[in-house]
Amino acid sequence: MTPQMALELSNRAMMIALQLSLPMLLTAMIVGVVVNIFQTITSIKDQSLAFVPKILAAAAVTGISMPWGIQMMSVYFRDMYQLLGGL
Repeated sequence: MTPQMALELSNRAMMIALQLSLPMLLTAMIVGVVVNIFQTITSIKDQSLAFVPKILAAAAVTGISMPWGIQMMSVYFRDMYQLLGGL
């Protein structure tokens, strides 16, 4: 395995990790901003009000995007298995 190949493999792994985590992170960020705007408007300063909706939204997005993530990871592992079999 050449250093260039190792860099490409690690780059691809990091990009897939980013793609898999992006839906949950964006959802939590958007819900957090909306809840914080609501808290600012109503002057409510409860930490659980900010935390619970983010967790529920991230869990929902995780459940919805799970088939896509499993498919993406299976393609990645199949490619890695074929690549390592060729070495």
